[in-house]
Amino acid sequence: MRREQHIRRLVDYARQGNTRTFIIGAASAIVTGTLVQYVSTYELVVLGIGFLGVIPLSIREWKLGSIRASFNDNPTYQRLVRLPFWLTLCGLVMLYALFGSYDSGSPGPSFFLLFAVLCLVMFGLQRAFDRVILKLEPDYITDRELHRELK
Repeated sequence: MRREQHIRRLVDYARQGNTRTFIIGAASAIVTGTLVQYVSTYELVVLGIGFLGVIPLSIREWKLGSIRASFNDNPTYQRLVRLPFWLTLCGLVMLYALFGSYDSGSPGPSFFLLFAVLCLVMFGLQRAFDRVILKLEPDYITDRELHRELK
């Protein structure tokens, strides 16, 4: 019964979160549109990726982490459920650093190769996180299970 209640709370948030994510995305579009006059075209792409994609995702990850943190009082579990939020922010910083190194013209591997490596590392870290937290809390609902429930 406990696992079903957890799934229900997460699914309820995810369904209502779609509207909130749309509102945050619209607000981010307004912020990006306001900054258009102050930045060059290339920087606009970077700002757009951050404001329109990662910021709503970060807010969603924080809220899901808050809901998941209420499922277990273990201090280690409390810290671990916030990890996807921090991974998302670190991914954004690494993406901005990648864009910055590409924009500065520094020699090195191609942009697409580094971008592919960044994506693979983030995917691998998420999978490793799922394995670690499932050992600590067998009732933990992974993002994959949550998406399955939403369909």
